[in-house]
Formats: sequence, structure tokens, C-alpha cells
Amino acid sequence: MSNSDRIFKIVHISDLHLGKTLRSQDLAQDQSSILKQIVEKVKMLKPDLVIIAGDVFDRSIPSESAQTMFGWFMAELRRALPKDGRILVIPGNHDSPKRIAFAAELFESVGIHIVSEILSNPTLVLKKDGKRAAVWALPFVTHGAYHEFKRNLIKTGYAEMASAEANSSMAGRMESIIANLRPSKSASESEYDLNILVAHCYVKEAVLSESDIAFIGGTEAVPASIFESFDYVALGHLHRMQALSPKVWYSGAPMSMSFGDGDIEKGFLYIELEDGKPARVQRMELKPLHVFKRVRGSFDELAAESALIDDDYVEVILTDEEPVYDAFNRLAIRFPNLMTVRQEAFEKRIGTEVEEVGIPVPHIVSDGETENTDALEDFSGKSLHATVLKDFVGFTQRILDEPPSEELLNAFEVLLRNAEEDLL
Repeated sequence: MSNSDRIFKIVHISDLHLGKTLRSQDLAQDQSSILKQIVEKVKMLKPDLVIIAGDVFDRSIPSESAQTMFGWFMAELRRALPKDGRILVIPGNHDSPKRIAFAAELFESVGIHIVSEILSNPTLVLKKDGKRAAVWALPFVTHGAYHEFKRNLIKTGYAEMASAEANSSMAGRMESIIANLRPSKSASESEYDLNILVAHCYVKEAVLSESDIAFIGGTEAVPASIFESFDYVALGHLHRMQALSPKVWYSGAPMSMSFGDGDIEKGFLYIELEDGKPARVQRMELKPLHVFKRVRGSFDELAAESALIDDDYVEVILTDEEPVYDAFNRLAIRFPNLMTVRQEAFEKRIGTEVEEVGIPVPHIVSDGETENTDALEDFSGKSLHATVLKDFVGFTQRILDEPPSEELLNAFEVLLRNAEEDLL
């Protein structure tokens, strides 16, 4: 028997964020292109398992088109796999567990396992040449999911939960759950040669990208040390591909989620696991349909550029000391795929006005549908975005008798930006 017959082959993907739009731009074609590339590479790699580690959709109530794209992707991915290949999907913090697990029993009948709750036994056991690899699924841990897990363990009589302190932090809850991920009591399932964990969480010391800062909000970080008992940990949640240890990896988002992510390597991970040997991890690059580029300079400098950027999505940052009128429409002649224009003159002005209440300086942007003085500014010259933030600070301070926490403020700003994008 060849050595390859004893190797478990795994594809690790996460953070698809299907249905995402950036400003007024629908990214469906870009996402479809990435998914097609993944399918083609899976055909070539012939893995035993494809993992999607959360944030399948960009919102908890996905659009019809996003759901249709996910269904197409699952069907094509399953066709690309060997006959006994499997797919494992967990929800992330952007997903609704119940919505994503719709028709889970039907999916499972064709080898697609969608796990929406925390289970104390492995979701899958892969077998090769007498060796067994257990695959454990840990969807994003909410307070409700954690307490449901506790109740189920107590019912079975196997609970060995940590102290009440576990309820007070994400690290405590995660550590408590992992301590109870174990083989079933039957003799045939008492030991596994390899253990693989799929989880959606924020791990300490991981490097954040620009889009992560908005996406994670106040999510608590957990230490990488809690994963020591596993041979490979497939993480989702952060959008930068990176290793926290030789066996703990984020695959990152397969395409950029913001202009600040434009220079970050995008793709997925291919892993080979063999009993008694360290995981072999290979980065698989994906080619974006459009590159996200951030261009900075004065209006005159950028308007005078001789070379057009035809295929790239562009965010312009204008460095002029005074605001430039109708900047978007005038620059769109040079940049056909221009998506936003930020003006430092606005940002400095707003930063000065809201500094006294501790609001982070917002990015004042414009696009083809909102580039006018009424949309960008109210009668006092302040941006509507900053005005809403300031009103929120005043409201919460009145209700709570203290300024809002950074976590609460970040969470509100994410909701505000989502609402602004819906209006574009």
C-alpha cells in the first residue's frame, strides 16, 4: 500500500461572506469567480474532507441570491470530491445557525455535514488504512449555545464543566467546551489516531486585517493553548491567512473584504495529516476577479494620472487641505471602477468636532449615488455618520449614566455602516 493511502487530505476554507456588498458595489460576480476556482482546485487535490469554518453568509438573514450561490457551491463542491469525500460546514458569528442548517438532514445524506450546535462527540470519523481521524465541530460560541451545551451534557450525566467562572468569558467557555469534547463511551469509538477541530473564534496574538477590526467588534480573544490536544485546528473568523502554531491555522477569507485587505494573500489551505507526523500545510492562492486598491494623493495629482486602472476596485484618499467638490464624479473618469472617495479634509474636521466625546474618527466616503453636499453633510458641516454616532453617545450616556464602552460603540458603528450600505 502506498504512503498516500495513509494520508488524510483536507481543504480548509472560511469566511466566504456570501451576499456581501462594498458600498454600492455588488460583489456576487467576484465571489462566484472565487468559488469556481475553489471547485477546480478541489477537483485536482481530491481531498477527503472540505472544511468551511464559518461566516458562510455576510448577514444572518442572507439574500435569496446568496442562498442560491451557496446551494450551487455545495453541489459543485460535492461533485468535485471523490465518492467518499465529505464537506463540513459550521456557522460563524455572521450566520444564523438555524437558517444555515436548513435541510441539514438532506445535505448529510449526500455527505455534506452542516453542524449548527455544539456536540460533545465528533461530527465525522474519517478512516484510512486502519487509522481513524475524528473531526470535531465547534460553531461560534454564543451564551445561548454554551448553556445549551451544558444542559445537554447534564442530561447525559457526563458533564465535567468548569467552575462558574467559565460563564464570564469567551476563553472560559471555550476551554470548558473543549474539555468535554471526547469519544463516546463505546469501545469501538474510544480512541482516535488523529483529532481535527473546526472552530470559529478570535485567538490571541493573531494578526488582524483592516476588515477584521470592523467584523469582530468586541469579540473576546481565546488563548491558542486551549487547542493543544488536537492534531490540526481549522479556524475561521479572521480574514488574514496565518498560523498561530504549526497546527493551528486561519485560512483567512478567500477574497478581500475591504480596501485595507488588498495586499493580503488570499486563498485557502490544503493540509495533509498522517498519524505520528506534524501537519503539512500548503497555501493555495486564488486570483481575484478585481483587485482592491487604495490610491492616495491630491486631486490634481490623481486627475492628471495618464494610466487608467481598468479592472481594479479603487478607493481614493484625497490629501487636499480643502474639500474637493464633486470629487467622485470627476475622478470616475480616471478610475472606471472607482468605489469610494475619502477626503482627509473632512476626516480632520470631523475628528476635531467629536474628539471631546471619544468617538473614533469615521471615514467620510462618497460614491456615485451619494456624492452631493446634502448626503455628506448636514447644515452644520458635520457628516451624518458622525452626527448619528454623537447622538448615540449622548443617548447611551443618559440611559447608562456613563459613556458607552468601546465594545458597544464598535458594535453600533458596524450596525450603522450596514444600514448606510443598505440605503445606497
